[in-house]
Amino acid sequence: MNHITKQTKAEMSMLIVAFIWGTSFVVVKNALNDISPFTFLGLRFLLAFFTIYILAHKAFKDTDSSTIIHGCLLGFFLLFGYGTQTIGLQYTTSSNAGFITSLSVVLVPIIHCFSGGPMPSWKLILCVIAAGLGIFLIVFQHQNISLNLGDLLMLLCSFGFAFQLFFVGIYSPGHNPVTITGVQLLFVGLSCSIIGIFLEKWPHYFSPLAITSILVTSLLATSLTFLAQMFMQPYSTSSRFALILTAEPIFAAAAAYFWAGETFTPQALIGATLIVTSMIISIYARTDKQVILIRNTP
Repeated sequence: MNHITKQTKAEMSMLIVAFIWGTSFVVVKNALNDISPFTFLGLRFLLAFFTIYILAHKAFKDTDSSTIIHGCLLGFFLLFGYGTQTIGLQYTTSSNAGFITSLSVVLVPIIHCFSGGPMPSWKLILCVIAAGLGIFLIVFQHQNISLNLGDLLMLLCSFGFAFQLFFVGIYSPGHNPVTITGVQLLFVGLSCSIIGIFLEKWPHYFSPLAITSILVTSLLATSLTFLAQMFMQPYSTSSRFALILTAEPIFAAAAAYFWAGETFTPQALIGATLIVTSMIISIYARTDKQVILIRNTP
């Protein structure tokens, strides 16, 4: 009974994580009215790094060069994903961003195949086709004949996160999860800060919305959710956690509807259903047991 209780608590924690990640799309989108993308990301990830460092500083004492190199490589793809995602949020809806970004879950096994891994099963192939159709229905839900810049950036973002998740499975084993995650956060934070200094204007005034968004995304959507995954993982399985986290784009769409008035056309609802279904099937069709410690959240 005690084991069941702990498993239930762990999986409820992951549902809260999915809620935090999903709602953060609209939070970030609103904040970008008051702060530039890379300045926002720099502050967000530096604060997230220092939070984890303070809470688990002992884990960083034995950081070796291998952890730094691998962490920076993973951080590069994380930087690409977050950069394109955050810029793209300025040109598309929060709900579109949530569903298009989630395509990365389906792309990982395809990348694995092209890198010399086994051929994907027919289930995975169908998942990719269905997810692609779902993306098409969402992107062109208003009968537009051209691809919106924001949606295009979200597609690029999904590939960036997919490569990051793929390399997590290769380089994370053998490293302390706290340490290698901290290196990634620090890499993204410093890189975005440097880009922001040279390409963006430092805001003369930080609005309450911008400050709240930085705190929410750094402390809740990054530091807290990472620690929750790390401590709750022993009480459930990667597949069950991944299944629960497919609720993220659903929460993103719900938050966009209630807080920003965004709506889906019937065509887009079909597309969203195809994407979520593809995510669920691809999770159970995969043969690897990789644990995703950093997700594709804004």
